[in-house]
Amino acid sequence: MKTGRKLFPLLLCLFLTTGCWDQKVIQNMVYLTAIGIDYTDGQYVFYTQTVDLARVAKQETQADEREAPAVIAVGRGDTPQSAIDNLIKNAQIPTFTGFVSSLIFHERILEKGILPVYDILNRSGLLRYTKWVFGTHDKLEEVLSVQPVLGFSPESTLLHQPVDVYKQRSFIQPIRFHEFISEYWEPANTILLPSITVVKNKWKMDSQFITRLSLNGVFAIHHGKLNGFFPEDELLGLRWLTPRTQSAGIVIRKNGKSVATVRLQRPDVVIRPKKTKGPVRFDISIRVKGYIRELMEDNPSSFIRKESEKEIERQIRGAFEKSLRSGVDLLRLEYVLFREDYQRWKQMPKSQAFPFQANALAKVEVNVDLADSGKMKLDWYDYPRLIEQN
Repeated sequence: MKTGRKLFPLLLCLFLTTGCWDQKVIQNMVYLTAIGIDYTDGQYVFYTQTVDLARVAKQETQADEREAPAVIAVGRGDTPQSAIDNLIKNAQIPTFTGFVSSLIFHERILEKGILPVYDILNRSGLLRYTKWVFGTHDKLEEVLSVQPVLGFSPESTLLHQPVDVYKQRSFIQPIRFHEFISEYWEPANTILLPSITVVKNKWKMDSQFITRLSLNGVFAIHHGKLNGFFPEDELLGLRWLTPRTQSAGIVIRKNGKSVATVRLQRPDVVIRPKKTKGPVRFDISIRVKGYIRELMEDNPSSFIRKESEKEIERQIRGAFEKSLRSGVDLLRLEYVLFREDYQRWKQMPKSQAFPFQANALAKVEVNVDLADSGKMKLDWYDYPRLIEQN
């Protein structure tokens, strides 16, 4: 009898213990992977991308040779929340935003201002701060509809994994949402938001062109306002001011003829405002490792190193000249002054996106260390003479 009294509380707990009554079966949900935001006709427009998660992981069984389709949904509204409500009302099953890994702003929403969108994106607990952020001129449904290379996961595109491509060709640095927001609120910073575009005539499959994604420039944002778009051919010098650069190339020329190509990586950059009176001027010092990847004629390593240093300086000064003409601080010199000499920065006019004069870039010192020449020696190989026969 005493044993029964002791077991009674335990039995009562079993009856009162709740089960998984609110459990959601994972295959009965729509998992969003990317969000695109536009502003047209006085309304916010939200696009979402959904992929088949069964194809995301690599299967041990025989692969399905069909492309994994991306499902695109669209919602419009007077506010961002009403646009989202109109988007999900026809979803048929619940949507889950915890897997969103990419966010795309159309140029029109950048011109309108992203603060209302920023508000709702930060209030949502499921949307992560680590998603990638892009801008675009293209139609968002086209960007979100680009398929991966056959046999790869739907998540294996530039939209979701830009770092791997950046390591092979370090040109336009990808940016995550938490970095974007941090730079957005910095009073002296200019955000260089990567621009993503659809390329339609570069890759073929079964003799038919297939669409691919590519980064083709940046949108410059200062004090929350869009200051213009800059294509990649105007941004050559920015690669050498980015410590994350993994692999960027230059062509060495002699008398107008290409004689070598050099790959460079991980530049060690120091930008300092000069401690002089008068207009603010900057000195730039760069140390970078170089790897010879092509050699078209016989030239000493000293020539290649010296020409590499000249070319890097030329590209940096070219980017500065572009900043001067456009009135946009592409080199982000104002942020350097803000960090290094705050009192001097406070005295500068805040109404200009580029508050410096034409002589603001003083000395650009470049030191290239040619550390590797690949599997071959740094020699030019002449074709051997034919053996003379007696």
